[in-house]
Amino acid sequence: MPPPTLVAALACEPKLVAKHPALGDFLRSRWTDAAFMTAAGMAEATGLPTTTLIRLLALLGFPSFRSFRDAVRAQLRSR
Repeated sequence: MPPPTLVAALACEPKLVAKHPALGDFLRSRWTDAAFMTAAGMAEATGLPTTTLIRLLALLGFPSFRSFRDAVRAQLRSR
């Protein structure tokens, strides 16, 4: 299943791709997993420290990991 618009946009965000392409790859290929992961689990899956993951998501407009996960869940439900 291809990622929805929100996740696809995040996965291609130049700020993210330039610094941490592994997170972009994860969002493109395993975006549905992100709806059910913890920040620590997603950080481990992407090879990033948890704090870096949280900072990247904040850079992309999510004030918390929960807000990111809720947005991904909403996209998943709308499919």
